[in-house]
Amino acid sequence: MPSDLLMPTGIKTLDKMLGGGLPVAGNVLLLGDPLCGKKPLMMQFIYEGLQMNIPGIFVLTDFGYLEWKEMMDSSKWDVSEYEKNGLLQIIDCYSKTFDASLQDEGIVAYTSGGADLSEISMQLTGLQGQIMQIADNHRLSFHSLSSLLETNPPESVYRFLQFITGKFRRAGATAMYALEKGMHDEKQEKMVEHLMDCVIEFHEDEVRVRGLPGVPTAWHKYEMGEKGLYIAP
Repeated sequence: MPSDLLMPTGIKTLDKMLGGGLPVAGNVLLLGDPLCGKKPLMMQFIYEGLQMNIPGIFVLTDFGYLEWKEMMDSSKWDVSEYEKNGLLQIIDCYSKTFDASLQDEGIVAYTSGGADLSEISMQLTGLQGQIMQIADNHRLSFHSLSSLLETNPPESVYRFLQFITGKFRRAGATAMYALEKGMHDEKQEKMVEHLMDCVIEFHEDEVRVRGLPGVPTAWHKYEMGEKGLYIAP
């Protein structure tokens, strides 16, 4: 794929494996076992974008904003500046299932839970509209689609994802979605992959990319360290 059609993630070893970056206006699936590093990669993806003044939206479905902030702080990814200037927005679809009294505050918008796909769509549409007034492109990290598939019929999740991926593609945004490998049947995995522009797949201590024209599908050793993702040549 020509480099002018790619947007660097800012994660050097990932960009090298990808041949320059991710597709502009692309939807990317992170597919791997639980605890393989998808979550910190998505956090780093948003953080590196913010460092380049690219706004970011992070959707949380299986952990809450406070845990997300603790993880960001532990990796020394300081987002306080971006919380103040409006470049960072969070949709928390998890915390309100335990504390119904929570109200939207600052950069955090709460939904009633992952089962309400319409509410999540509305929140995404509203935040995207705000961001598009101040920036030419933006990023989305959605962790994770597996939570939606656990609480909704697969057909409903597919329709929801059709809408979201199309919306972000039309807006020129780059989006990452996580899916837990082995938790869903092959039909459901293929259903999700069908809507993506490429797949970053994790297996044990290796990672590869599938679906990017001209980019080899070879496996590479990787590790998650204090400075984020490192992929061996």
